[in-house]
Amino acid sequence: MKLLLQRWEVWIFLFGIVIVNASFVSGIAFEVLPKNLYSMGRFLLLGAFLFAVVFLSRGVGGLLELVKPMLVWRVSPLWYLLAIIWAAMNCLIILAAKGYLSNAGLSYIQMNFDVVARPEIIRTIFVSSLIGEIVWIGYAVQKLSTRFTPYVSALIVGCFWTAWWFPMVYFHIGVIPGLPLIGLLFNQTGVAVMCAFFYIRTGSALVVLTMQMAFNNAILIFPVAPTSGGMPTYWSFAIFYFLTALVVFAAFGSRPLFVKDSST
Repeated sequence: MKLLLQRWEVWIFLFGIVIVNASFVSGIAFEVLPKNLYSMGRFLLLGAFLFAVVFLSRGVGGLLELVKPMLVWRVSPLWYLLAIIWAAMNCLIILAAKGYLSNAGLSYIQMNFDVVARPEIIRTIFVSSLIGEIVWIGYAVQKLSTRFTPYVSALIVGCFWTAWWFPMVYFHIGVIPGLPLIGLLFNQTGVAVMCAFFYIRTGSALVVLTMQMAFNNAILIFPVAPTSGGMPTYWSFAIFYFLTALVVFAAFGSRPLFVKDSST
C-alpha cells in the first residue's frame, strides 16, 4: 500500500484535494458546516491534506522537504523587486491599453487600497499565499517535474488549481463575484507558470511567496476584476497574464518547454 502511495503520491494529492475541497465548500454552501470555518478552513484543509499525504508516503523527512525551500532567502534583491511589481505591471499595461482603445487616456489607471488594508484581508492573503506556495509550487510543480518538463508541470498545476477554486466560484463563496471559469483558468495557469519560473531561477520559496502576495493584492488594488473593471477587462488581464508568463518562461525559463529530455 505504501509503495502504491509513493508511486502515485502527487496524483493522489491533486485529485484528492479537488474532491476534498469540493466536499468542504459544498458543506459550507448547504449549511452542513458552519460558515465561520470557511475563511481560513479552505487553506488549512489544503495544507493539512498535503501534509497527510506526504507523511503517509515519506514520513517526517517528506514533511521537512516541503518547508526547506522557505529557508532559501539569499538571492538577488532584484528577484524580490520583480516578484513585487510583476502583477502590477500587467495590470498597468492592460489598463493603459484599455484607456488608449477607448480614448480615455490614463483615466482607468486607478488604485484602491481600502480592501487590502483590512486586517482580515491581510491575514487571508498571507495565509493563502504561504500555503499556496508550499502546495502548488514547492510541492506539486516540483513533484510533477520528475516526469514532465517544468512548464508542462506548471500547466497541469494551473488546471488543478482552477479545479480547486471551482466550487468557491460555483457557489459564490469567498471569491470576487462574476469570475468566469475559463478566464480563471487562464489566470491561475499564468500564475502557476510565473511562480514556477521564479522558483526555478531562484530556488527560493520566499521569492514565490512574495510574488503570490503581490498578485493577490494587485487584483484587489487595480480595477481589473469583473466587479471593478468589467468582464472584458478581466478577460484581457487573465489572457495577457497567461501570455506574458509563457513568453517569459520560453525566453528565460528551463528548456525544453513541452517534451522532457529522455536522457534526464
